[in-house]
Amino acid sequence: MFLEVALPLPLHRTFYYRCEQEIFESAQPAQRVLVPFQNRKMMGFVVKTHAQLPAEIQSSVAIKDILKVVDPVPVIPASLFKLSQWIADYYFASLGEVLKACLPPGGSLKSHKHAVITSQGEEVAKAEALPGLNEQETRVLRILAQKKSLTPLELKNETGIASADRMLPKLVSNQWVRIDHSFSPSSCSEKTQLQVSLAFSDLSKTETLKLTARQLEILECLQKRKEPIALTELLAQQKVSRSTVNTLEKKGLIRITSERLQRDPYREMHQPSFSVVPEHTIEQKAAITELSKALQATSFSSWLLHGVTGSGKTEIYLTLIEQSLAMGKTCLILMPEIGLTPRVAQEFRGRLKNASAILHSGLSDGERFDEWWRIRRGEAKVVIGTRSAVFAPLHNIGLIVVDEEHDPSFKQHESPRYNGRDTALVRGKQENAVVILGSATPSVETFYNAKNGKYQYLRLASRVQDRPLPEVTLVDMREEFKIGGKKPTLSSVLKEQIQVRLARKEQTLVLLNRRGYSASLLCRHCGQSIRCRNCSITLTYHKSKNGLVCHYCSYEQAVPGNCPACGSEHLHFLGEGTEKIEAVLDKIFPQARIARLDRDTARKKNAHLKILRQVQTGEIDILTGTQMISKGHDFHQVTLVGILSADSVLSLPDFRSAERTFQLFTQMSGRAGRGELMGQVLIQTYFPEHYCLQFVRKHDYEGFFEKELKFRKLMHYPPFTAMANILSRDRNLDRAVRLINSFADVLSGLVNTETRIFGPALSPLARLKNEHRYQILIKAKTRQTLKELLQRCLAQGEKQGIDFSRLQIDIDPIDLM
Repeated sequence: MFLEVALPLPLHRTFYYRCEQEIFESAQPAQRVLVPFQNRKMMGFVVKTHAQLPAEIQSSVAIKDILKVVDPVPVIPASLFKLSQWIADYYFASLGEVLKACLPPGGSLKSHKHAVITSQGEEVAKAEALPGLNEQETRVLRILAQKKSLTPLELKNETGIASADRMLPKLVSNQWVRIDHSFSPSSCSEKTQLQVSLAFSDLSKTETLKLTARQLEILECLQKRKEPIALTELLAQQKVSRSTVNTLEKKGLIRITSERLQRDPYREMHQPSFSVVPEHTIEQKAAITELSKALQATSFSSWLLHGVTGSGKTEIYLTLIEQSLAMGKTCLILMPEIGLTPRVAQEFRGRLKNASAILHSGLSDGERFDEWWRIRRGEAKVVIGTRSAVFAPLHNIGLIVVDEEHDPSFKQHESPRYNGRDTALVRGKQENAVVILGSATPSVETFYNAKNGKYQYLRLASRVQDRPLPEVTLVDMREEFKIGGKKPTLSSVLKEQIQVRLARKEQTLVLLNRRGYSASLLCRHCGQSIRCRNCSITLTYHKSKNGLVCHYCSYEQAVPGNCPACGSEHLHFLGEGTEKIEAVLDKIFPQARIARLDRDTARKKNAHLKILRQVQTGEIDILTGTQMISKGHDFHQVTLVGILSADSVLSLPDFRSAERTFQLFTQMSGRAGRGELMGQVLIQTYFPEHYCLQFVRKHDYEGFFEKELKFRKLMHYPPFTAMANILSRDRNLDRAVRLINSFADVLSGLVNTETRIFGPALSPLARLKNEHRYQILIKAKTRQTLKELLQRCLAQGEKQGIDFSRLQIDIDPIDLM
């Protein structure tokens, strides 16, 4: 009997292993198994069972035996296995890697390498002189002969040789030592805590026992609490030793039990109270009515909820979630940013109590482990999380919400390269759920699908309580330059309006979508900038570190005294980042309370929560930051938003740069005037005539969409074509070039009139993390055409003996950098 197994490797194929009849009969899809692969052992996932091998396998492959069944029952639900198969097929991903992404924290087995002496090695080690071995190699072999099996660390400690593991390949090649792999579960597991409780309630029965005063105090304490107390808390509170408590347990007066401790990711959050549901607007009521009908139908339907910022989309989600829960259904809510999730999680926790769980990478492994298993056991009915939460092990899903569906962070940039929004739609279809895509600025593709009837469309054109949208003004920085004679960081009108807000005790947000102090360090003598040694990108100056940092690979170096290229001392910092803006604001407004929110200030866990809470409570007057400050925040005292360096976002070499600029600036504008006070937005630009900025100024999404659609159609970009970006990356330049050229050669013989091929060419980021990068862009009229072309190309390459598994295939790429 045979099992077909998917391995968590970047390979577009499965493998076959022999098994016993008992294993064959009990095997289920997604069940974890331990199998031999090449010269090691690996965890894999059962895909299918086979009574006999496929004909093409029998004659060409030596079949190995399965080693062990890890799970008696799969931890991955059948619904997620089905979804994983779709992801692997659509995105040309490894099924094993997709299934691995479905596992809870600690779901992967931890591999342990052991050096084991062979019988031949034991004989050789007995000789007085070991031919062909130096002194250190001889010592390693003889220690192994004594200990039989050692890990590399144990070998280093036993021999006292720091490089002992480097001597193993030679001993292995002589067949004196072999390398074995053992597996153990990850260290991530349930956390338990010892709890103390009274064994009985009547303390009068203890009068006959000779108890000390301390022991009586402990019993009285437990009686007053009327509920168990953590042993550590009891010892600290009563200032007694463990032996005192143990004595009471031996006398049968108390019980000490081990209880599972739930690690609560909400504990750092302020818990608001939502005792009163806000009154719904006419538009909200109309949307809820339509969506409620869809929920009652208990069949798949997809909706675009297009609502301006502040129109109350979250309240619609909450109302529908409550309806779904009343129907006995579960709900999945996807958010784009970790920084955005806590605010919504607070609202949901306040309204739904303990029915909700959160999942994102900002949690500790232990917190994610506990939340995942709460969901798996059915204790949590609502899941709120970022893109990876699309793999949450929910049962009986009735509603899936993808909020801010346009956000590029829903796209995974490492294998498997899925889009969380599109995957959520497929999961909703597979589970007959209602899927809502919510946004004030839908992606061009999503709005196009809604216009053409693929999604049903709902519009919220007004803010809650008919609050007006903020007034948006484009500040022409060319005029500012003429007046000041140099490039100003803050325009005169922005400085003036910030001062007005400070006088009124109102708040201001200042956006610059670039962190650090200065964008680059330039030599004025030779024109060279200081670049990363691993990437084809200039280094950014961070004043807090007094160093230059690469924002792609995190390489750091000190600021040089002279130009590395020509030796000149004339080095000059160019451009601004959020760190510099914070310093500029602090200098101009010394009386103001100023804070910064970007990836640098939010590195520590929950650091962003503290900053956002200070804005909410009015402890901060001016908050500057990157796009982290633009999404979802509801600050009622913010009446002014300043957007700096608008043109830097527009000028990126990507066909989506105008769309992203419109989305970012519209979302940022939506942070102003969300309370009773009118909002104002000032956008600093050297190109105010650009159509994107003009539509931002008018809050005109539909106008922007129509204009952008004409360009997309003219240049054959989505939504009029399906795209794939094929990337070859390698530390060795020749290997990277050979691989992409080989793919291009095979591809050239398969293209037809329905496809267009661009490249191979250097990627815009030609070198990243010390890897050279070349790419081919494929455009096809339909996704099916694109899929068939890639399948034929990969199959042709396999026939020719070319290993295309090292190519990165990105279906529906979000950016082409």
